[in-house]
Amino acid sequence: MAASAHRSQPPDASRCGGDLWRLKTFSDGDRNRVDLTPQQTTIGAIRERHGPGTPPTRRTTSFQLHVWEVPAQVTSFKLDPSGALRLQLYDDPAYINAVIPSPNCLSAKTRDRADMLEAWRFFTGKCGKGTPAWQSLGAIFLVRGLGFWSQKSPLRGTAPNGAELNPVTGFRVVVRC
Repeated sequence: MAASAHRSQPPDASRCGGDLWRLKTFSDGDRNRVDLTPQQTTIGAIRERHGPGTPPTRRTTSFQLHVWEVPAQVTSFKLDPSGALRLQLYDDPAYINAVIPSPNCLSAKTRDRADMLEAWRFFTGKCGKGTPAWQSLGAIFLVRGLGFWSQKSPLRGTAPNGAELNPVTGFRVVVRC
């Protein structure tokens, strides 16, 4: 499909992350319940949270109702099948994933849309365009994003409890790309 044709189509689950795409793009029905004031935490503290087991389809936990900010080194990144940028975040000695949704998957209902678009522009403009293969990086940021419970998996950077920052809503630079 041509890129222009993809952009003209409205976002939907088949292209934008499956059944949970509205949560992943902050366009779900509970989006206005989220506190946008960033809460400072660490990757280690996020990984220690008790996860819900299976990913909830609604924002049902306090983790999902906040924007979190963590100090992290982005060790690698890639473009996932939905066009989103998946970032592997590291802070001694733990990893979690964070995701910047594809601009093509943000809807008119997306809350904090401007910040997500700016995060996308910043990252792709300063750190590189994503590819389907993991690319190494060493930039250090304070990364802001919503709490999201994903599937527990053995994939690279996945927290044992399934916690992610998804979507990423911003960066504060510590060490540039």
